[in-house]
Amino acid sequence: MERTHIKTSSKPRRLSGFFCGLADLHAHIGTSIPPSVYWHIAQSEGYKLTKRDYHEFVDFVVLDPFHKSTLKEYLDSVYHPILDKLSSGSLALEKGVYETMSGAYRSNNITLLELRGNPMKHNRDGEVDLDHAIMAMLRGMERALLEYPKLRAGIIFCLDRQYSLKKNTIIIEKAIKYRSRGIVGLDFSNYDNGTFHFKDYKNIVSKARRAGLKITAHSGETDDTNDMWDCLTYVKPDRIGHGIKAAYDKKLMKMLRERNIILEVCPLSNLMTRAIKDNEELRFILQTFFKNNVKFTINTDWPEMIKEAHLVKQYEYLEKNNILTKKQIKQTIKWSFQHTFINLKKKNGNLYL
Repeated sequence: MERTHIKTSSKPRRLSGFFCGLADLHAHIGTSIPPSVYWHIAQSEGYKLTKRDYHEFVDFVVLDPFHKSTLKEYLDSVYHPILDKLSSGSLALEKGVYETMSGAYRSNNITLLELRGNPMKHNRDGEVDLDHAIMAMLRGMERALLEYPKLRAGIIFCLDRQYSLKKNTIIIEKAIKYRSRGIVGLDFSNYDNGTFHFKDYKNIVSKARRAGLKITAHSGETDDTNDMWDCLTYVKPDRIGHGIKAAYDKKLMKMLRERNIILEVCPLSNLMTRAIKDNEELRFILQTFFKNNVKFTINTDWPEMIKEAHLVKQYEYLEKNNILTKKQIKQTIKWSFQHTFINLKKKNGNLYL
């Protein structure tokens, strides 16, 4: 699961038949940090882990076809209690973002990366000042951008469906504050505990949009399409994270097409968390989107916490299993660059200066 170095040249080259560079618009900080980095942080900080051997730790946190987990189970048993904890604090957070972004460029020649995370999940329940946590994210990103001039990157702040409106509003205000430093959008994530309503966020999301932030939301992944309808009605997102359930709702696909809303599909993540039953269902969903002219991108979601889930591997998986043709995959890559939240027209380099 550790990232490997691939030499790059000034000329476009192919990785398994696909032109570089590539784009990943949906990847989470917590699941994009390599297990080896987590292990190093744990040993450096003296954290007591449930697994005392490195390989046992990797087997516990990394999903594969023989070790699947529902989304809720993984969030509650691994993601929030272990990964969020280890990637909290200024030093760990800066290192995690840097390793993720630089590694993505080196290993897959990802030249466009949107990394998302909730800064409140990385500040040790308030022990670390929120601004310090955010600045650590930005320092990690800026270091990667400085070292790799061809890399374009931005950070999306995740709101939590289990947080109060007041708490999420703080995150939105911080996103607006740091907009010029590389915070490019807002996301709604985590599963609903029964208290979340998109309509409560209509006004504050409008304020964020006026400040230049883009909006996406996890929806239509494990729930029914009612959540997607509410999302479209009240927050009017530019993109939707996952959105795979839309393939079963023709009216919803019609609205997505008419509003030019892009779906951020994460194939292996959905398979490993049982959101999608098997390759046959995955093929049905993606081909249904193509037949109904619903645009979508292919993304990693959890590139280091799912075995063989780096972006190039995902493309290889889709082609090898006859889920998408090479031509269709290239189209999704094109859509990624067209619908990124990052301003690619900026002429004076990749740094936010």
